[in-house]
Amino acid sequence: MKIDLTNVPSEGKNFSFRFTQDWWKTDLGDKRILGLAAPVSARIKIQPVGKKISIEGSVSTSLLLQCDRCLEPYSWELSNDFRIFLSLSPLTGGIDVELSEDDLNLEVIQGNFLEPEQVIQEQIILSLPMKTVCSADCKGLCAICGSNLNFTTCSCSKNYETKSY
Repeated sequence: MKIDLTNVPSEGKNFSFRFTQDWWKTDLGDKRILGLAAPVSARIKIQPVGKKISIEGSVSTSLLLQCDRCLEPYSWELSNDFRIFLSLSPLTGGIDVELSEDDLNLEVIQGNFLEPEQVIQEQIILSLPMKTVCSADCKGLCAICGSNLNFTTCSCSKNYETKSY
């Protein structure tokens, strides 16, 4: 679905979306997301604001993530509100363009059409924590044998400490 941004009424226009678990493609750039554990519900409101377009919305789902410590998959609940601004025309100037503070939150798009699925995917990725951890007390993997220390106890560290090199 594409939304024509040149025909948005001044009071704005609301859209609601629901995507099934098979909607998410793992090749979207973030390898930490293994898939969706629940459908995605999203809403957006598109409204012109001066020469910019405001997009306010929310997205909620349950993501299937990979733990950065133990590499096991786990489910993570996502509920996020967002607001972005779009410009239909590129920034003018030479090679070096000085950005104002308002320009830092501005995305420039080519053409007059918005693909809301792309915005929703981007917001899902931006909502991820820097480190994805299945639990605060995750023990991770043994650095020597690779065993998941949440499920097994290995003696590698004891054997490693007693050897002299």
